[in-house]
Amino acid sequence: MNPDAATPGRPWWQPGPLDWSRLEMLLMRTAFALLIFSTIRWETGAWTTQKFPNGIAAAFDLTWIARSPPGLGWQAFTVAGLVAYVAGRMPVLGLIPALFFSLVIGTLGNSQGAINHSTQMVTMMLLAQWLVYLIPRGPEAPPSMSHWLKPDFNVQQQVIWWSTLVIAASYVVCGVVKLVNSNGLWLYETPYLAVQLLKTNWCHYHDTLEMPPGWLQSLIQAMTDHPNLARLFFGMGLLIELGGFVILISRRWALVGGLAIIALHLSISQVMNLNFLTHIYAVLIFAVNVPGWLLPRRRP
Repeated sequence: MNPDAATPGRPWWQPGPLDWSRLEMLLMRTAFALLIFSTIRWETGAWTTQKFPNGIAAAFDLTWIARSPPGLGWQAFTVAGLVAYVAGRMPVLGLIPALFFSLVIGTLGNSQGAINHSTQMVTMMLLAQWLVYLIPRGPEAPPSMSHWLKPDFNVQQQVIWWSTLVIAASYVVCGVVKLVNSNGLWLYETPYLAVQLLKTNWCHYHDTLEMPPGWLQSLIQAMTDHPNLARLFFGMGLLIELGGFVILISRRWALVGGLAIIALHLSISQVMNLNFLTHIYAVLIFAVNVPGWLLPRRRP
């Protein structure tokens, strides 16, 4: 199959699940299960308060999980559910422990006063997958017990598709929010970011007495001295976010868009010291999809 082809029977602007094989989806589920477990912060003992409740923490006190952190038994239970999910058996039940701990622990962590996005996208992808398994064919065809016990090929494709949709939506929404919050002036105002980066680097020096790398100092100083260079640098990142939807068009577009997103995060980690490893791994799994390019392309 031509990797540039959109979903069969649909134009590129109305995409749908790509032609993932059973083996590809098995490898994707395996990698995603490892990512899910690794992103859950099981050591919750330090979060005994939620002074800044976020999300469901505004309605529920989640500090109980800090007083009684999940031990090896609960972690083993979560692993068992993920193994069932990878095997394509009873995923509706198998994903519940991982979804519960990812949601509760992640929310409690984001209720400490410093919100971060380290687990947010993975949790949304996990929730999307669980909902597809729960209601695989929509309200017009209620799911049967057989769908819950052993989802068929089409359901598994929908699960992978909705995971990719969550990734694309996350980046497009991020870009749109930048424009909305800045009243459309985000690109014009980006030189202020360069000044802020300069201040951040000097603060880091005063805290650690370690000078940032010479190339980074030169880059930030150049962006401070030349505002249009800052607009070009940060503008490319905005375009990548707004164009995140391209990973839905075809395999080749998913590869190109995925690599662009990864390059964006790697540049951010170098310039701003902000690491989004979980986002990079998720994009590697579902968009770049290296095994999908190496394996023979076969229909199931």
